[in-house]
Amino acid sequence: MISGFYLAALALIGISTVGSLVRVVAGPSIWDRLLGVGLSASKITLAVIIVALAFDESYILDIALLFSILGFLVTVLLARFIERRGVLEGRSE
Repeated sequence: MISGFYLAALALIGISTVGSLVRVVAGPSIWDRLLGVGLSASKITLAVIIVALAFDESYILDIALLFSILGFLVTVLLARFIERRGVLEGRSE
């Protein structure tokens, strides 16, 4: 069973993840949206680590490592795409 501390931590991370996803949707520039994607990936990784601690299962940490690597790659690849091709079609920033 998950203790109250872990549930509270997961709830706070969930609330802050919603805030960073709002930045992805309503960011004034494409770079703000990219920052929101990277921030969301970090928070999801942190939530997976807390779940691993709560259930005392070390193999879940491997999943957290995978999430962090994928989040980094997505951020870097999107930044390179935006830098090389400019802004997305139909938007002038």
